[in-house]
Amino acid sequence: MGNSMEGTLLNNRYRVLELLGSGGMAVVYKGADTVLHRPVAIKILREAYASDPAFLARFQREARAAARLDHPNVVTVYDVGQDGNVHYIVMEYVEGEDLKSLIRRTGRLSVEQAVNIAIQIAAGVGHAHKMGIIHCDIKPQNILITREGGVKVTDFGIARALSESGLTDPEVVWGSPTYFSPEQAAGERPVPASDVYSIGVVLYEMLAGVPPFQAEKPTALALMHLREEPQPLSIHNPQVPPQLEWIIRKLLAKEPAARYRTAEQLAMVLQEYWNRMTMATGAHPGVVPSPPPPVPGQVEAPPPLLSRPAPPPRPKVPPPHVSQPHVSQPVETVEPPEARDWLTWFLGAVAVIAVIGLIPLWALVYRAWIRSERATPPTLETPTATVMLVSVPNVQGLKWEEARSILEAASLRFTLEEQKGAAAPEGTIIRQEPVAGQRVPAGSEVRLFIAGKPGTVKVPVLTGVRAEDARTALERAGLQVTERVVWSTQPISTVLAQEPPGDTEVSVGGMVTLTISGGTSVPIPLGTNLGNLVILEQAEVLQPRVRPGEVFAVSLRWRPLTTIATRYVVFVHLIGPDGRLIAQEDVEPLRGTRPTDTWVPQMPLWDPHQVTLPSDAPPGTYQVRTGMYPVGQPETRLPVLDPGQASVEANSILIVRIEVGP
Repeated sequence: MGNSMEGTLLNNRYRVLELLGSGGMAVVYKGADTVLHRPVAIKILREAYASDPAFLARFQREARAAARLDHPNVVTVYDVGQDGNVHYIVMEYVEGEDLKSLIRRTGRLSVEQAVNIAIQIAAGVGHAHKMGIIHCDIKPQNILITREGGVKVTDFGIARALSESGLTDPEVVWGSPTYFSPEQAAGERPVPASDVYSIGVVLYEMLAGVPPFQAEKPTALALMHLREEPQPLSIHNPQVPPQLEWIIRKLLAKEPAARYRTAEQLAMVLQEYWNRMTMATGAHPGVVPSPPPPVPGQVEAPPPLLSRPAPPPRPKVPPPHVSQPHVSQPVETVEPPEARDWLTWFLGAVAVIAVIGLIPLWALVYRAWIRSERATPPTLETPTATVMLVSVPNVQGLKWEEARSILEAASLRFTLEEQKGAAAPEGTIIRQEPVAGQRVPAGSEVRLFIAGKPGTVKVPVLTGVRAEDARTALERAGLQVTERVVWSTQPISTVLAQEPPGDTEVSVGGMVTLTISGGTSVPIPLGTNLGNLVILEQAEVLQPRVRPGEVFAVSLRWRPLTTIATRYVVFVHLIGPDGRLIAQEDVEPLRGTRPTDTWVPQMPLWDPHQVTLPSDAPPGTYQVRTGMYPVGQPETRLPVLDPGQASVEANSILIVRIEVGP
C-alpha cells in the first residue's frame, strides 16, 4: 500500500497525504477532509484482507463500535466507507506522540504527569465501559498525547460490545502480552476490570520507566501475569507516594473482583487522589479533567496520603480565663461552664434511659442461658470458643502438589477444578478462590483452578496456501492463529512460513504464527540503531524486479534520537550475485536538501533514493544495502549498535533482495 496510496482521493472527499504508521491489519495515513477542510487520520484495511469476509466484518464491526464513543479522551471516528476495493475509517487527527515514545524519551514520568495521564485514560476507557465496550488492548502505543498534554485513547481494534458473540471468536488473541490481564493470559473472557488491570500496567510503566513484567516469550509473560507480583515501585522510583503505590497494587490484583470494577470507578479514585495530593503539596500542575460521576458500589479506602501517620493529638483547650489569639484558621470553640453542665445532665439522662431499656434484653439472655444449662450436661471445664484466622497463601503459577503442601501447612483444605484453554503448562494453578492475602478461618476450603492436559493435534501444512484457507484449516483443527504481514514478491495473502512447521504435534488450543505476503507495498521493518544517533525504522521497495539499465527506487524512514552535529552521507549499494558492488548512490539525505545536522530529534522523515543499474548488469539476485558515513569519509561508516530486525555486515544494513534480469 505504502506510497502508492498517497495523493489518492477517496470517494471524492478524503485526500490521502502521508503515511503515519502501519499494523498487521491496516495502514494509517494522515489525510485531509476536502469538504470540511480539516486534517484527519485514515485507517485503510490492507489489500490482503479486503477480500476476506471475516476480516472485513471485523473491520466494519470495529468502526461501528468506535463510532458510538463520544468523549474528549477517545479518538473520534468521523466516517467509515469504501471506495472500490479500499475499505477505510476516517478518524480524528491527533498532533503529538504516543505514550510509549514519551516514556522512551523521558525515561519515566513525574508523579503529577503520570497521574494526570492515567486519569484521562481511565475517563476515556470508562466512557467505553458505560457504552458496553471493552478495549482489550490498552498499551502505551494506543495512547496519544497531544501537544497541549491531553490524552486520547485510540485503536479499539479488537474491542467488542459485551453483547456481541464476536467477543469469544476462537481466532482472536485478546490484548498484548506485556499489558494484558491474568484472566486474558488464562484464556478467559475479558471484563471491564481487565482494562483496569492494563491501565495499572501502563501507570506502573509511566512511573518506573519499565513495565512490571518483561520476558521474551508471550508464554513466559502470561505466567508472570498469573503468578508473580511486580517489584515494588519504590525500587524503580523512590518518589512514588505510598498511597499511589497502594492504588497501583490494587489495579494489578490477580483477581478481577479485587480491582476497581470499571475504568470509570478508577477515574474517580485517581481524581480523589489527585485532589488530596494537590491539597497536601500545594502544587497546581496541568489541567485535569473533571471527575466522572460516582459509580454505584463502595470503593475500598486507600491508606492515608503520602504516609501513614498516627492520629494527631487532641488540641489542648486553654482555661476559660485565657483569651484565644486571633488566627485565620478555624479553632475549636470552648463552651462556657454553664453549657457544659447542662450537657452533662442531658447525657446522664440519656445513659440512664439506655440502661433501663437494656433490662428486658438482659432478662431474655438470662432465660436463654438457663435453658441452655438445663439442656447441656455440665462439664468439668468450659473452654472459651475462638476462631483462628489464617492468611490465604499465593499458590498461583505453582504445580498443584506444591500448592497442596503450602495450603495444608496453612491449615487450609482445597479442591481442584480443571481449566481448559489456559496459557499455562499442564498442572499449573492459574487461579484461586479466595484470593491470596485474604483472612479466612482455619480449615476453610480454597478452590484451585488448574491447567489441565490438553489434547494434541497435528498442525496442517499451510505454506503456499491462501491466508483465508489457512485460517479455516487452523480453526477446524482447534488452533489459534497470529499473523505477520511482510514485504514479499509472492502473491498477496499467500502464507510464506508458519511456526510451528506443518505436521508438528501441538496442544489443542495452541498458537500458530503465519507469515503472510502483503505484496511489495508493505513497508519493510528494520529498527536498526546507528551509533545511538538515529534509527532506521523501515524501508519501502515497490520494485521486486529491475532490468539492467533501469532505475531502482527505495525510500528510507529515519528517526533521529538526538541532535546530530555531523553531516552524514547515506549510501545505497546494490550487490550482485557474486558479491561485487554493481551500482550505488551515495548522497546526503533527501538529495542534499536536509543535511543530518538539521534533523530534529524524534521527528521521523522519509529519505528517497534512486540507483541506476548499468546496462550490462549481470542477472541474478541482488542485495540492497544501506548505511551512513561522515561527509568525505566513506571508509568510516557509522557503527550499527543494534541491528533490530535487519541483517548487518561491516556496518552495512541489508534491506531486501531483488531480482535483476530481462
